[in-house]
Amino acid sequence: MAALPIATWPLLGRVRDANGVARLLHLLAVRNGELLNTSGLSRELGLDRTTVREYIAVLERLFLVRRLLPWHRNVGKRLVRTPKMHVVDSGLAATLAGLAPGDWIAKRDRMGHLLESFVAHQLVALAGWTDPDIRFWHFRDKDGQEVDLVMTLGNRTWGMEVKATSTPGRSAGRGMARLAALCGNDFEGGILFYNGRDILPLAGQDALAVPVSELWTR
Repeated sequence: MAALPIATWPLLGRVRDANGVARLLHLLAVRNGELLNTSGLSRELGLDRTTVREYIAVLERLFLVRRLLPWHRNVGKRLVRTPKMHVVDSGLAATLAGLAPGDWIAKRDRMGHLLESFVAHQLVALAGWTDPDIRFWHFRDKDGQEVDLVMTLGNRTWGMEVKATSTPGRSAGRGMARLAALCGNDFEGGILFYNGRDILPLAGQDALAVPVSELWTR
């Protein structure tokens, strides 16, 4: 096993309750792909909010979770809005959350978040092999329109959504359209990954609905 990075040591030294860290990871897996609510986590775990924040930082340094910051046209506002939390290993997230293949229908929302995390980390890994300056965010506006994953390279911006359905659906791409309007000429296009077979255009948008399986075939 590879040694832990030296930068992680001071954070690990602050951990006084290993069981608390484990319970936090378990709860983050149950809430995988949701907006981070430090106060809620603090109440449910019986831990101080500062402690929760420190433990999340430890889990990030150990590459167990990823904090996806919010995209905003105003760069300064990206720092004060709510991030999303993803468990990096979707298999670990499923195990901790008690999800099995048979839950694909009965627990569609939670399986959808799991698929979202899986796709997000596949794309983050691919980006790391191509251009280290590519950055990833999530987008959500005051009306609840959202894009699961926003990719930027300088001002150039792409939107990506993930649906655990066999068809894109009538509401597909609404968040992408809002993102595109905010970006203007900086918007380069979008992809909606879904559990279907065909590559389809999304009406009125510079975006395509693409099967998740294309991540492995192209």
